[in-house]
Amino acid sequence: MALLPLTGASRTIADLFATEPGNIFPLLTRTNRLDMVDYYLSGQQVAIPNNLAGESSLEQLDSTYLKVKTSGSRVVEMCMRQVGKDTVITVIETVMTPVPDSRLTQWNSHWQHYTSDKLFAMPVIDDFIVKKMPRELRADLQDAMIFPLVQLAFKGDNHDSIEATHGLDRFLAKDEYKRFADYLKPSITYRFNGLKIKPVKK
Repeated sequence: MALLPLTGASRTIADLFATEPGNIFPLLTRTNRLDMVDYYLSGQQVAIPNNLAGESSLEQLDSTYLKVKTSGSRVVEMCMRQVGKDTVITVIETVMTPVPDSRLTQWNSHWQHYTSDKLFAMPVIDDFIVKKMPRELRADLQDAMIFPLVQLAFKGDNHDSIEATHGLDRFLAKDEYKRFADYLKPSITYRFNGLKIKPVKK
């Protein structure tokens, strides 16, 4: 268990994965998680039975980042970073509805939730619309988007940014999407600024 530190050593993402109290990984026991890390470090990606008689697998792991497929329809990414003297864990949970939909939460190393809405504002469809979109077309898009599904994912070699994508090309019929395509940003990039996660201005 090379990525699980000795007592008193710096914590790693594998250690935090193992100690998560079940708010994020209710289907996986601590033993399940330790087995997943052990298999991964031995060069194997083994599907582990979970508490719903399904399977979970550890897809990626390094000292600060991991990606777990907890079921056939849900993926969790975790990334840890230092903010001053604190360790902050940013978690992206994505449900694979026909169009992926994500939520982001942040926690300290004791798995206490940072609840302030000022730290990160989940993007909505309006955030992807460029200013030059005609008002009537904007209204049509808002009517069509009953469920504003947005996917988040960590990006960069050090997982130091987050990319948001809207998936409208998969949600809307092809001909309908063409009406809006020229007025939509394909993605929005976010970067960390202390505890805050802010969009990059272009």
